[in-house]
Amino acid sequence: MKMRAIFLTLLVVLGVSLSGCSGGNDEEDWKETGTFTEKEMIMYGKEGKFGLVKVNGEETEPAFPFAEGRHYDVYFLDDSVDVSGKKYLMTALHKETNETIYLYKWGIDHNKSGAKFALGREGLWRIDVEVDGEAYTSFVVKAEKE
Repeated sequence: MKMRAIFLTLLVVLGVSLSGCSGGNDEEDWKETGTFTEKEMIMYGKEGKFGLVKVNGEETEPAFPFAEGRHYDVYFLDDSVDVSGKKYLMTALHKETNETIYLYKWGIDHNKSGAKFALGREGLWRIDVEVDGEAYTSFVVKAEKE
């Protein structure tokens, strides 16, 4: 009886986890997040939570040129959460293909880090950010041709 209860609990947890990671292809889920200004910089991400700033490439090119690697400064903006000394992981999910790719993993120092990555296809990508294995935030960007 005890094994059955454990099995059912695991089954429910797995079901809830999978339903939260279904890719969510509703149009509202895939609305490009846009930019915001923080610390006198234009950032991509979630205002008050997380921001990316492209630090190399041409000023006139898209922020996320597809198939072209770029360097980004990464900012953890929520001062109520202490992330210094932890590691973050970024992955991305492509809207049309459901392809998930690894973007970057690195340490966080004073709520700041860096990243170097490329989005291999044009179109909308949901970038998911984890801190020490726990979901932190997600946002949608558009990879474009130059």
